Amino acid sequence: MIGTSPLRRIVPAWTYRPGPDVSDTPPAGLVAAQRIAKGAAAAGLAVAAQGVSEQEVELAVSAYLIENGIDHVWTITNVGLGENTLVCFPTNPPTALRAVERDVLMVDVHPITADGSWGDCTRCAVIGDYPEAASALRDLERIHYETLEKCRPGMPANELFGISHERLTAEGYILLDQLGNIGHSLTAGAAYLHQFIDAGNDTPMWGAWAIEPFAARDGIAVKVEDLVWFGRNHCITM
Repeated sequence: MIGTSPLRRIVPAWTYRPGPDVSDTPPAGLVAAQRIAKGAAAAGLAVAAQGVSEQEVELAVSAYLIENGIDHVWTITNVGLGENTLVCFPTNPPTALRAVERDVLMVDVHPITADGSWGDCTRCAVIGDYPEAASALRDLERIHYETLEKCRPGMPANELFGISHERLTAEGYILLDQLGNIGHSLTAGAAYLHQFIDAGNDTPMWGAWAIEPFAARDGIAVKVEDLVWFGRNHCITM
């Protein structure tokens, strides 16, 4: 044996347990991680103004994360302005593109806390007098939160996808996600373990899932994301 044996193991605060024996309430570490994710997304939106760049928004997000003890993210902070709101993917980092007079800012944040918990939150803000974008964002958020109310423990992922996609299509939205989903599973240390919330995944939903409809109406792209805990008897939006 090489070196000295540790006195204790260093493990994530949340040990994932798939299936109906999962805790009815989310782990404290997960709740804390998501609270920071939401705060960081809000910090990014707080600097939204004509002339601000995607990279400047990312720096505002990073400053908030650092102030809250975050040293790592599990994937890049996605920031989108203008045409860049049409793509939200890890291969598209923040650029020098600056907001124009009428614009939409999209911020997607993925912190890892010191105890190993992962968060995930997306928020958008409308810049300037842009009523079409304000309406697109408001309606998407309404559909999103009405969909969350329909979550129930153990429901198949494709059933939730169908509920959301039907509503989005009925109100004139086109799904933009490159993989054709509205979200994914999330565990401490791994996203996508149980794949995506899409038409082909009948996996029962237990534990944490990120629900994130990303869609466009009349060419205006908007996105919102929250974590839902699918517990033994209840679903809790964090």
